[in-house]
Amino acid sequence: MRKALRLSGHALLPLAAALLAALPGCQSESERPPIVVITPQPVRGVIAQTSFSGFQTDIWVSIEVLVSQRGVLDITVDWTSPDAWIYVYVGQTACDYAQLAGRLCPFILSSETKLPKPRVLTTGTIEPGKYYLVLYNVPRDRATGIGSDATESVSIQLGLTVTASGQRSTDVLHLGPPRVVPPPRL
Repeated sequence: MRKALRLSGHALLPLAAALLAALPGCQSESERPPIVVITPQPVRGVIAQTSFSGFQTDIWVSIEVLVSQRGVLDITVDWTSPDAWIYVYVGQTACDYAQLAGRLCPFILSSETKLPKPRVLTTGTIEPGKYYLVLYNVPRDRATGIGSDATESVSIQLGLTVTASGQRSTDVLHLGPPRVVPPPRL
């Protein structure tokens, strides 16, 4: 014979509370598992490398940089002689010689110093578009001690850091050839 399970009223209350707590809709906010949001980590890739030689003093060189994906651009420039003063600029305007020599070109980044070598510049987040990397080999000024007489070989590496989205393009950045910005003809 079966015996019936008899619970008193005092025993039913804790049992009912335990059953209600086990139901998902009955949990308090503090008992619910946290919602986890996974934010993709930024991914950096070396996008382009180039080099050139015969970079004489008092010459401006401009390199067109086409960026097809939003991200943070980093530019590393190195050169041969530790005595050379190489100024490095990044902008969105193709400036002519008068603008460059007159310091009228609207750069978004500039580094006018001898050191460090190699030089690393990093933009904030930039949008896809056309940018210009401009280099200047500063001639020696005996009065100030700035500059050198060195004809340089230069190497450049560009990296782009983007948010990992699974839609990364393989053609994120394209470099044009180094182009000397000529002075105006007299």
